[in-house]
Amino acid sequence: MSKINREAVLNCPVCGSKYKQKMPQIGKHINSKCVSCNTVFGINNTNDCCVYCTYSDVLCPKTQKKIKNSQRK
Repeated sequence: MSKINREAVLNCPVCGSKYKQKMPQIGKHINSKCVSCNTVFGINNTNDCCVYCTYSDVLCPKTQKKIKNSQRK
């Protein structure tokens, strides 16, 4: 079984900056503040559960777990 990835690179939708952030194991992050332009941005797709699922290179831990559990069945 592969390991859950807990680090993500967020991509600011306003200025395009990319920055690394550690994802929380629990909780839901609905927004993030860009380290470059200070814009606060949030989820814009109702299918995404958090800002990581919308703007990062890796899905959040909760979604990663769901995918792994569904693949086992």
